[in-house]
Amino acid sequence: MAELGSGGVLLDTGRPAAAYLSPTALGWLRGRPPAAEHHAQHTHCFTQWRAAGFLAPDTVSAGPAAHDDLQAQAADCAPSARHPVLVIAMATACGFCTQLTADLAANAPGLTHLDASVLLVDGDDTRALGRPLAEPARRRLARLGRRAAQQGTPTAVLLSPDRPPRVLTGFDEVGHALVELSGADPRATVIEAPTSCSVNVAAQPVDALLTARVNGTRLGIAVRGDEVRRIVETAGGLSDSGYTPVTLTVERPDTFYLLFRGGELLTRARTADALRQSLAAVLAGYASHASPERGTVPLLCGAAVHDGGHAVLFPRTWMSDLVKRARQLERAGWRLPPEPYTTLRTSPTTGALHLPDPARPEDPGHAVTAVLTEPPQTGTPTRARLLASIVNWIARPAATDAIHTLAAFLDPLPVHAGTWQEALTHLTGPRTPEDDRGSPQRGGSTTAPERPQAPGN
Repeated sequence: MAELGSGGVLLDTGRPAAAYLSPTALGWLRGRPPAAEHHAQHTHCFTQWRAAGFLAPDTVSAGPAAHDDLQAQAADCAPSARHPVLVIAMATACGFCTQLTADLAANAPGLTHLDASVLLVDGDDTRALGRPLAEPARRRLARLGRRAAQQGTPTAVLLSPDRPPRVLTGFDEVGHALVELSGADPRATVIEAPTSCSVNVAAQPVDALLTARVNGTRLGIAVRGDEVRRIVETAGGLSDSGYTPVTLTVERPDTFYLLFRGGELLTRARTADALRQSLAAVLAGYASHASPERGTVPLLCGAAVHDGGHAVLFPRTWMSDLVKRARQLERAGWRLPPEPYTTLRTSPTTGALHLPDPARPEDPGHAVTAVLTEPPQTGTPTRARLLASIVNWIARPAATDAIHTLAAFLDPLPVHAGTWQEALTHLTGPRTPEDDRGSPQRGGSTTAPERPQAPGN
């Protein structure tokens, strides 16, 4: 938990999940009993927080683990596994499953030599990869997969001779199991959960999957086109027999070279050299994140840096739209770094947040002077609620002290809520003396950028 003025935010340090705490809710967490008229809300909040994993389960009311029945059925199927078998429950309407299917297709050449079986189960449809399965065993394992789907998708069950079955839940856990079955190290492989936009990028087949090594970590780069493949190979991308989920996608469908991270457009380059520079910066960003410098805080957000030495932060969901308008931003003095993480460091003298430049360690870097973000879908966009959503940008896994540092140093920054279109107008419109100085004012605005005024704010 981190305090934000009179309120606060509950965060999961292992995954991007957070809950805003009103002053009343913050008091409840500190042990203050609820008023009589708030008893129902108090019970509801604590139930939701426990369900989301923010608080320890209530041992009195907690029932048996949800996957106990699945574990028992998996144990019954274990004798059918003469070699390692991974049964994955899928669903056509599941975005995570769509990305998983695309990753499996990109890894198809390596999966043909897999010394294990992978059985994909989507309702009555099944598809086997790797070592073949005998028909009686396949039917039994398909029933196991349909049972696993009741836990949500993707859910998998790993059966191995002489080992108890393992139930795996979610894109990350299933991906780690596939990496391990292929003989690679899941702890040294980048696996990033897809976003809603990832499905669009992954919809078309790729020509090759190359693996780059960044600071000892494997990172999958899908390519479309021979020219793009050669560019990625010069950046260190190699063929790899181990299973590697797709993290980056590079293509040239028309005039521009496009570099995606999941569904986010990071670069829209006009020349091959510009693509090489962006790809090198992205890979260097992953390498730095694998061995972070002490005192830095990595965020999963975008940043716009200005020639005047200051910068603003914005949500990842705006990245593609702003990259497509990079020329307009450049004419106003702004640049969009393609790095996968926005790394912040606090100034020891002023306490301001800066974007350090690895190439110039003696320079504190651009000072962060504002945050542009989206208003909440429901409720009033109070400053505390906006700050809670911004703190949730911290990259996971996150250290508790880094969360508190971020919350404390965000406090003096202006926060503007609006759309990416309003942010674009704000950044490219006429500048004021305050903009040029780039000095943050304590208690910044929680409304949309002043240029233009957001309707209804």
